[in-house]
Amino acid sequence: MLEGFFGAVFVGLIILGVFAVVYAVLLKLLLKAKYEYFVLIPSKHCGKNVSAAVYAARMKMNLIGDEDYGKVIVLDTGMTEKERLGCQNICRETNGIYLFTAEDLEEYLK
Repeated sequence: MLEGFFGAVFVGLIILGVFAVVYAVLLKLLLKAKYEYFVLIPSKHCGKNVSAAVYAARMKMNLIGDEDYGKVIVLDTGMTEKERLGCQNICRETNGIYLFTAEDLEEYLK
């Protein structure tokens, strides 16, 4: 019975090692050419949902190793001044998160 347990643990570790090697090959070694991309989050209010979405998008970029190539853009579609200041604080705290109005975004993308 103890041999079966250790055998299952050993097989589990082998499978975990195979997944780690496949992850390293697919996401780190094969993707040499990286291109800049944007995650656009339109928002009328800068509440908990928007800040959670922004942080989640940035964390996913960091997880796959794209923190230098990906940018999270919060598009201001009618925020009040207080909400805008709150979003600007989020942008200042974390690199790669930007707050734009529609006009500023159009100018930035040109």
